[in-house]
Order: sequence, then structure tokens, then C-alpha cells
Amino acid sequence: MVEKVAIPEIYFVIPAAGVGSRMGADCPKQYLMLAGKSVLYHTLSLFLSVDAIAGGVVVRSQGDPTPLPLESERLWETIGGETRTESVTAGLQYLANRLSKAGKSLDDVWVLVHDAARPGLKSSELALFCDHLVSTQPEAGLIMAMPAQDTVKRADETGRVIRTEDRSTLWLAQTPQAAKLGVLLNASEKILRDGVNVTDEASILEYNGLFPQLYRGYSHNLKITYPEDLELMRLYFTAREV
Repeated sequence: MVEKVAIPEIYFVIPAAGVGSRMGADCPKQYLMLAGKSVLYHTLSLFLSVDAIAGGVVVRSQGDPTPLPLESERLWETIGGETRTESVTAGLQYLANRLSKAGKSLDDVWVLVHDAARPGLKSSELALFCDHLVSTQPEAGLIMAMPAQDTVKRADETGRVIRTEDRSTLWLAQTPQAAKLGVLLNASEKILRDGVNVTDEASILEYNGLFPQLYRGYSHNLKITYPEDLELMRLYFTAREV
């Protein structure tokens, strides 16, 4: 008799507690309008559209008065902190508590962390990422990233070029970034205890001696940070609908 191999469950965490100060807008960037809906709506819809994803949690700031842009029995909400790492950790803790109460082992669950203001992926592209994650199950995790295409310069504190880097081994990190839920939760809690400042989940894993695999991403999977990014995403969504 052939023994059946259990397919790992996949969940997501969307940190959406930031204010997006670099946008210069009058509301957090996740609530800016894109193709008739908020940026956060498009991001959440993307993850809920993939059958391989069992559910997930959006992490928002305390007292956020904006209603969630959609409802689903697969979508939950919790409160974040002042930094991205605090908010992601809050989301991981929420998932861990919820799944543990349901009798699930955290070692058998994968979690994808994705920026709220990164709505450009197609459902098919995210599904392929999940398929690759399940088929390879990289022990240290998997992150979407793009190989550096431009010449990369390193500068000093005055903005003067001090050298040109070898771009052949340089990648620009995107999200989603995936790891086993238990592994990423333990790593996140440790980095908070140590007071180390990082900007993504791969850095958290690296700090804990784990080095994720790279998965080639997409140029349209850009993070909306500045006003021109939102305009580019609007053009992309318009072209995608034609």
C-alpha cells in the first residue's frame, strides 16, 4: 500500500498597521484607491482567491476606524505593533493560537507574509509560488525576489559612490516570504527580545541562522511606497483588465 503524503496547510499574514508616510497621502497607503477598490482589498482578494491557501490574518493598528474591505470565513484580524516585526509577530501569534486550539501542529503549517501595499501579483502567479513551496518544502523558507538588473553602487554617508557591487549575486527581495509557522514565530520572538531592527522576514530567519531559498518574482509585484508607484500600479491594473 502506498502511503499518502499529507499536503501542508498554507496560511498568510498581511501586516497593514503602517501609515505609509512616504506617500504623502491623507490616509494610510493600504486604503488608497486602485481600480475602484482599496489597495488592501486587492491584496486580500489575491490571497483568498488561491485554493491552496487555507486562510489568513490581516494585522492592523489599534483603533483603526476603517472597516475591512471584504469579509470571509477564511479571513481574520488582529492588532499589530509600532514596527513591521511587531505586527508580523502579532499575526503569527494569532495564527499559532488559533491553529493550536484546532489541534494542528505548527511544524506542519506554512505561513506566507506579504506586504499590504503589494497588490500586483496574479492569482495564478501566487498559486505557482504555493505549488513550488509545497513541492520543495525548503527547510529555511522561500522568498520571492528579483535579480538586480541595474548597476548597483555603494555610497558613503555623504552620497558619494565608493564602489560598484557585483550584481550577479544580488537580488531585490519582494513578498510573499514563506516559512514554517513555528520556525518563523520562534525566530520573530527572538529578534524582538534581542531588539534587532530588520525590514523583512528573510532577515529574521537569517539572524537565526536560516537562509531561505530564492524564487524569481515579477516586476509588477512592486510595493507601493511613493505616489509614482501607485500610478504605475493603476496603469498595470488598467492594462490587465483590457
